[in-house]
Formats: sequence, C-alpha cells, structure tokens
Amino acid sequence: MGATGPSFVPAAHSVRPSAAAPRLRSARGRAARGLVRVATVLAVLPFAFAAWAQDTVALEVGTVLATNSSSQIDEELASIRGQLERLFQYSSYRLMKQEQSDVSCGKPASFEIPGGRHLLVMAKDTRGGRVSLNVALMKERRVLMRTDLTLGKRGTIMVGGPRYENGVLIIWIGARRTNAPSTAP
Repeated sequence: MGATGPSFVPAAHSVRPSAAAPRLRSARGRAARGLVRVATVLAVLPFAFAAWAQDTVALEVGTVLATNSSSQIDEELASIRGQLERLFQYSSYRLMKQEQSDVSCGKPASFEIPGGRHLLVMAKDTRGGRVSLNVALMKERRVLMRTDLTLGKRGTIMVGGPRYENGVLIIWIGARRTNAPSTAP
C-alpha cells in the first residue's frame, strides 16, 4: 500500500482490548489495597506514639562549683563525693543548685545553670530499662553544647562544664523512668 493507504494498527490494541482490562483492574485493586494499608498505619501511628510519649522520666540536674580555693565539700554532696574526687581534681566542691522535674518523653525541661545559662533536657526513649536523652547547654538563645546520651537504670552522668567565678561548674544529670514500659515501637 502506498503513502495514502491505511495505517498499521497493532492487533493487541484493536483486536483484544478486553484482555488488558482484567490486568488493569487487578493493578488498580492492588493499589487500592496498598492505600488502605497505608491509611490504616497512618491512623494507628498517632495512638502508638501517644502511648510512647506518655512514658514519664524523673530528671535531676545539679550544679557544683569546683575550686582549689579551700578544702570544703558540702554535706549535700556526701553521696557523690567519691565520684567527684575520682573524676575531677579539685579540693573544694560546693552545691550551687539542684532541681528535679518529671517530664513526658518528647517534652523538654529547662534547668537554670549559674552564669546566665540553662540546660535543656528532653527524654527521647525509655526502652530496655535505659533512658535516652537529648541535652543542650544554652546561653540566652545560643547553643554552647548539644549531645545525645543514654543512661542505664537510675543512671547519672557528670560533666565538667564552663568556668564560673574562681572555678569550674560540674553539672550532673540523672534520669529514671517513673512509669511502666510502653508497648510502642
């Protein structure tokens, strides 16, 4: 046939259009079922995370001024005196401040630190008897230090902090879960 003759139409398109229809309906059905599964997961996730967020953590933050100006150790520090003397090489330890706060996972708590600073502590997770924290030392709106850490059951960490007056501030952070473990992911 010449250039003006009928054009070629593949047989699959002109002869068997109904053969493709079941495959198309099947693909649509799989896609719809997949969307239903995704929608179900998205509907359940807020409840799972709400249960996770209900885990509460008892936080304790203390600030100690360590100096070499005397050999005095405050009586309130008797329970951690050995740790202070092993970890830090100062002759005097004075309790400046001690605060406690119960928080839900995902909710930050702010603790005042001498020298115009504050410590933001947020419990992230409480699985396995451990407490995972996000910690940021701030001065006004500026982040001086940010870190993530995980403490064991009734765990405490001590950090040599910034200079203050004629010494150094030592900050301790303690955390323990205060409710039953959740079943969230």
